[in-house]
Amino acid sequence: MPYEFVNDVSDKKIQKLADPTQAEAVIQEIATLAEQTEPVKGDQVNQWLGVLAKDNITAQKVKGSVNTIEVYPGGKGSPDRIFITVGGGTVTVAAVGAASHK
Repeated sequence: MPYEFVNDVSDKKIQKLADPTQAEAVIQEIATLAEQTEPVKGDQVNQWLGVLAKDNITAQKVKGSVNTIEVYPGGKGSPDRIFITVGGGTVTVAAVGAASHK
């Protein structure tokens, strides 16, 4: 049974990003990857970091968080960020925003 994909971010929030078209494309790619990926019994966050890296999507685990991954839809030079949470066989787009640092 593949991952369940949930998008908790409104189109309105996505439109506020520097490149909303690119962010939407990456969110759609994450949804597609979720449909193609079987959850592991162990560390699903590390599994997803590997899945994203294999698909050339730049991401890293959020420091201090157990299950949140920060995705860089335009690469690390772009201010746009997509935050996904992974666990229990579900991948959730939890938030989007601009980086507060570069």
